[in-house]
Amino acid sequence: MNQTKSFRIVAEEIPFEHEHKSKIYNTFFAISNFYKNNPNPGACHLISSVFHVLLKEQGIENDLCIGEVTYKKGLFFDHSWIEIDEKVFDIAIQLTLQGEINPPVYAGYDLYTEKPVERVYGTTSPTGFDSDGKRVLKTSFVNYMNAYPNFKEGAWQIVKLIGKDLRLKFDLKEIPKRYANTQRKLISERK
Repeated sequence: MNQTKSFRIVAEEIPFEHEHKSKIYNTFFAISNFYKNNPNPGACHLISSVFHVLLKEQGIENDLCIGEVTYKKGLFFDHSWIEIDEKVFDIAIQLTLQGEINPPVYAGYDLYTEKPVERVYGTTSPTGFDSDGKRVLKTSFVNYMNAYPNFKEGAWQIVKLIGKDLRLKFDLKEIPKRYANTQRKLISERK
């Protein structure tokens, strides 16, 4: 099957309704563009964290999820993603640690096949989380964002850079304070 439409066009056609639909769409693709220009295999926890903050700063409720994902009959991997109204939004799946390149997921739809995604988000493997997944789950959100090594301001600088494309302004001294109580939502046992 050849992709004849851009991911943007496919996302516009997905049956997803939300009062902030255009903001969600613009944020999703602003992060996607940043990720394409700054590829970072296995950065699902980082990308989902940035996505979470950018949505919240625009008044869009969302869940920052962490869990295991199943694909290809019993293969599991630890992952982070965003859910809005229980619909999966997954930008980081495009470039995994396993080197696989996958299409992004928008409102539960694979943007390549234009069908509901076949991966199961929120399962439990026989072995559970690996050491990185365990570390992310137990690290406070602010500490996780602060610890990103590529910028003095941590991952908050990525929020600011992408936010600029969305015409959002952030005070990097103030924004972390708003996320002091943020926790990742552990998703498991979905069938």
